[in-house]
Amino acid sequence: MPNVSKRVAFGALITVLTSIFMSSLDQTVVGTAMPRVINDLGGMSLYSWVFTIYMLTSTIFVPIFGKLSDMFGRKYFYMSGILVFMAGSWSAGLSPSIYWLIVSRAVQGFGAAMTMAIGPAIIGDVFTARERGKFQGLLGAVFGISSVIGPLIGGYLTDNLSWHWVFYVNMPIGIPAFIMAYFLIPKELGRNAIGEKVDYLGATLLGSMLLSLLLGFSFASQDHTWNEFKVWGLFLISAAIFVFFYFTEKKAKEPILELSLFKNQVFTVGNILNFIVGFSLFASAVYLPLFVQAVQGRTATNSGLILMPMMLGAVLTSIGGGFYISKTGKYKLSFILGTITMTYGLYMMSRFTVNSSNTEISLAMVIVGMGVGLPMGMLMVIMQSAVERKYTGLALSSVQFFRSVGGTVGTAVLGTVVNNTFAAKLDLLPKVLNFVLPKEFLHMMRTPQFLMNRLYS
Repeated sequence: MPNVSKRVAFGALITVLTSIFMSSLDQTVVGTAMPRVINDLGGMSLYSWVFTIYMLTSTIFVPIFGKLSDMFGRKYFYMSGILVFMAGSWSAGLSPSIYWLIVSRAVQGFGAAMTMAIGPAIIGDVFTARERGKFQGLLGAVFGISSVIGPLIGGYLTDNLSWHWVFYVNMPIGIPAFIMAYFLIPKELGRNAIGEKVDYLGATLLGSMLLSLLLGFSFASQDHTWNEFKVWGLFLISAAIFVFFYFTEKKAKEPILELSLFKNQVFTVGNILNFIVGFSLFASAVYLPLFVQAVQGRTATNSGLILMPMMLGAVLTSIGGGFYISKTGKYKLSFILGTITMTYGLYMMSRFTVNSSNTEISLAMVIVGMGVGLPMGMLMVIMQSAVERKYTGLALSSVQFFRSVGGTVGTAVLGTVVNNTFAAKLDLLPKVLNFVLPKEFLHMMRTPQFLMNRLYS
């Protein structure tokens, strides 16, 4: 650890917490604004890509920037991440089309990858081993707070200003974070892995594999069918890239993903569950606001309030789960209870109708949140104790990686389900409507975008 004063150490801590708050807030604040964004910009079939592209870029580049900061130092990479994130936010707020917004979100994810990868490393650099665990835990608290207040902030800004401010709000957080990073983060942090090589090929193959997979889901969502050649072609390309990725990682000296860890049953089962947690949590947070605003006709603020019980439930059981395993050393029962609780909550969500009350929706959200929160609070501890010491960092980063991948796939899959279900329900309408209603109106009805148009007409 560098010889830094307590003042410098705590200054670096505040800087990291501020920037992590900015990037984690963005993952939840956007969801409540998206139905209004779709109403203005169109592109309902690309709804999920506003979220998936952010999670994809932020997930793939996390291990790369973590390694680069080890080799070349942390300070300027971290400052660059804040700048890139703010640039992407400003561009997203100016978006004239859904395509512009998707590209801007990709830029945001790229910047977020730098801050998420390097922030925990900075804390590890400036504090002793005894202090480190306590202050690393603050990162989880920041994420929990942003998850709870993010949907409410997003709804308030959307209803009282405009959806553009959901992205502009990052400026007053990011600018102070950038200034603090310049003055408070020591230059000498990092630069302790000179000579090691970054697995660029592995990272490229991993990103290409996930991108092909998600494009397949996206095209299936747009065309309302899984039988298109381009859909299955992309899935086959993804599978072929996986084969190359597998053999590349087996030969790499510093693999982006250590495949031998999957022989560890705890590591494998834990990350499968982590994938499911990410799938359920992010997909619910993305599509529940769409249901509340488009189906039930409520405001963005209402949908933000609806999300709060789920996030609060997840934060509370996550903290409780962490304390439980620290005290007892047991985790299997909590994993089982969490899975059952999450499944039941998702079943309750599947029963929502246009007449579902706030109480009914909130209860289901609390149950889902409690279900996903239990394993979230214990996975870090379990992963750290399940692998050899030299793989501790990689095991801990896998928790964030698989949760993000689960969220990415979840939003893409649910996007397909939403569009296909909507089309199937329209086919059940009386055929006589084809002769009664205007052709322009019938064309508008063929996409879920139609649901949003009625809110502001």
